[in-house]
Amino acid sequence: MIPINIWVVEDDAGYRRTLQRLLNREEHITCNRVFRSCIKLFEAIETEPHPDLVLMDLGLPGMDGVEGIRKLAELAPDLAVVVLTVFSDKVKVLESLDAGAAGYLLKTARHEEIVRGLQEVFLGGAAMSPAVAKLVLEEVRKPKSAEQFCLSPRETEVLEHLAQDLAVKEIADKLGVSERTVYFHLTNLYAKLKVQSPTGAVAKALRAGIL
Repeated sequence: MIPINIWVVEDDAGYRRTLQRLLNREEHITCNRVFRSCIKLFEAIETEPHPDLVLMDLGLPGMDGVEGIRKLAELAPDLAVVVLTVFSDKVKVLESLDAGAAGYLLKTARHEEIVRGLQEVFLGGAAMSPAVAKLVLEEVRKPKSAEQFCLSPRETEVLEHLAQDLAVKEIADKLGVSERTVYFHLTNLYAKLKVQSPTGAVAKALRAGIL
């Protein structure tokens, strides 16, 4: 597997140490930097080489995770953020995705599920815990229109599958196309919706009432 460098933002010292230790046990993952707040993260972002992913809690001191995701998007727009939190309510989920989070995982997830989600985001996909994906899917199923964003029927299909937390390969299999074709549609979706990630596209679709 391709090596992944991950930074963690978590204010609970015990959980932070445990998470770092578990991530470092994975052969392809390195977690050499952990922070208790977004402020400390931003200081490192401005002075050190960036990691591949940031794994961020939401209930943080000084600046909450949602605001931290927005600020990080300004400082390092190419850096993907995956939320890891106890909050599973709709408001927190949609706020995080709308802010630009590339994934939303719950702390109740098994370590293997967290690692799998991080791998999927690293490869350009999305990651959501089952409860979060169900919540998003319920929103997606409400009657909506894609006309205002000029989405093609195929782009809308891809968006619907993203909302079901399917990986790029799974979407390609369902649509009977290549992964490259799915990435082509994703690029068009990002441009039309003015977002930078799969979860950002889903959040924008929910906010705008499309799909």
